[in-house]
Amino acid sequence: MLVSENRFCKNWGPFKLGQIASVIGANIAYNQTDLLIGDIKSLKDAGSGDLTFLSNKKYVAGLKVCKAAVCLVPLNFELESKIIPILLQVPNPYYAYALLVDLFYAPAKELKGWIAPSAFIAKSAKIGKNCYIDHNVVIEENVEIGDDCVIESGSFVDYGVRIGHRARIGSNVSISYALIGDDVVILPGARIGQDGFGFATHQGVHKKIYHTGSVIIGNNVEIGANTTIDRGSMNNTIIEDLCRIDNLVQIGHNVHIKKGAILVAQVGIAGSSVIGSYCALGGQVGVAGHITITDNVQIAGQGGVIQDIKESGIMGGTPAVPIKDWHRQTIILKKLINEKKK
Repeated sequence: MLVSENRFCKNWGPFKLGQIASVIGANIAYNQTDLLIGDIKSLKDAGSGDLTFLSNKKYVAGLKVCKAAVCLVPLNFELESKIIPILLQVPNPYYAYALLVDLFYAPAKELKGWIAPSAFIAKSAKIGKNCYIDHNVVIEENVEIGDDCVIESGSFVDYGVRIGHRARIGSNVSISYALIGDDVVILPGARIGQDGFGFATHQGVHKKIYHTGSVIIGNNVEIGANTTIDRGSMNNTIIEDLCRIDNLVQIGHNVHIKKGAILVAQVGIAGSSVIGSYCALGGQVGVAGHITITDNVQIAGQGGVIQDIKESGIMGGTPAVPIKDWHRQTIILKKLINEKKK
């Protein structure tokens, strides 16, 4: 069995606890500021020089036997004198952990400004400063790419595409008919801007509808591996700022995903639907075409949305209903099945 080794990341530690506390906005005692922390590890694996975090109450038992030097806990956590780690209370331990990962770690592979000899870049393309363009990348005519971008091996950027600053595009990505903002991450295998599934049927013939729309992606968006986002058939497909889209998600033509929405793996959204700001769609949720979902709606995994959702809240089931109603339906159905068995 192979022994795990951290060969893919660099650890910049150790850091003094005072510096760590300033990054996450935590208060510590004066005599603790110089304590050195070398790494971030899980409750189970953390040792005497490590920092860990507790964001789920069901792991409290693990904290009682944890050997870490420091543990991030919620503000309302009840302090116990028998616990070994120094407890730093923060509003959101998991978010604080994410900030500290950025402090401690960086990729082992350095992606400094470089263009591989095997990359093809059209003469009319404009490439920003300090970009890393890997082997066998193809960048077509009239493309514009901002500063400090990374485009990894085998990716294709089609005619006229515009990409902002600090984009990170994984290997074997294809991007067509798209305008992309700053700080966008696109993971390997994603397909952006291909035609949507649009046909007009007449007398048994399915006539393909020529698409004239584009894909507009805002700033600070992440798009997962092997996700597909169709270009608009007439209007544009729009992904607003701060959206997070998981792997294997399908977004149809003319869909509008508003600010801060989260789409988990295998979500499918049919054409011309609108997903409101800060909505969260669980795994395998399906949304029918021409549906509007208001802001701040959560839909449990495998939910099916077949009509507009006009009020914020948590939904579940197919067709999706308020989560309490879905649980009642499940209980009633189970009772009916048990009565039939009797």
